[in-house]
Amino acid sequence: MKSGFITIAGRPNVGKSTLLNAIIGEKISIVSSKPQTTRERIVGIYNRKDLQLVFIDTPGLHKPKNKLGEKMIREIKEATLDVDCAVLVVEPRAPGKTETELIERFKKENIPVILVINKTDITKKDIVAKTISEYSDIFDFTAVVPLSALRKDNVEPLIDEIIKTVSGDVAFYPDDISTDRTERQLAAEILREKLIRRLSDEIPYGINVEIVSFKERENKPIIDISANIICEKASHKGIIIGKNGETLKTAATLARQEAEKLLGKKVFLECFVKVREDWRNDEKYISEYEQ
Repeated sequence: MKSGFITIAGRPNVGKSTLLNAIIGEKISIVSSKPQTTRERIVGIYNRKDLQLVFIDTPGLHKPKNKLGEKMIREIKEATLDVDCAVLVVEPRAPGKTETELIERFKKENIPVILVINKTDITKKDIVAKTISEYSDIFDFTAVVPLSALRKDNVEPLIDEIIKTVSGDVAFYPDDISTDRTERQLAAEILREKLIRRLSDEIPYGINVEIVSFKERENKPIIDISANIICEKASHKGIIIGKNGETLKTAATLARQEAEKLLGKKVFLECFVKVREDWRNDEKYISEYEQ
């Protein structure tokens, strides 16, 4: 038996969550084109015979502007502790301050680092080669793997390189689960993703989804879910609902459909939009809130 913990890190919007989903083979982390979609550590569990790799997807490293941002940065720091390996995900371009800062953290923890150059499906080969050279000049990576997380190209070679770094010999989770997240948490994140994709740039950062009720009907394969969509300003409430309720209705319908595929049961989803002024700076709310 081989097993180990692996951190996936990088700047916002480089494809970390897409990569995690590609590795696990199912969607456990929401994805959007907007930065900082991932707000907390997400555990993905890769199982095959005599092997278990536990991946920790982290928020993108950024300069925090509120208490929620500070919490996200703490998540990144904690995710670099006691792991067998770090996977640094970058786009095909020269290393910047974010990447060098992450590399310094990995050096401090003395853990092997695999460099993943993502988005090769939309990048010329000479630019990828130049990126490899520029990164190799600043750090001695255990391995360098160019890939396309979106197309799942070259993911298996990455897994092979990761296996070489792990040192555990026991399974940490049952072999029939792919994440430590509950169905309740997954339902909340699915709804948040659908909203993020339909809202203007400023609003997604100020929304949260609370699952108020998650109940399966007795003797029926039906789950009733009630969710509160939290926004920071009264002016945002109308935007989230949309003209004639269309924005919220579309997001909720898509979320319900995806939740039904995930849960394998009929889902009835009820959504309410509520205002909680400046919740991202409310430490009590951030620390106490649970899906």
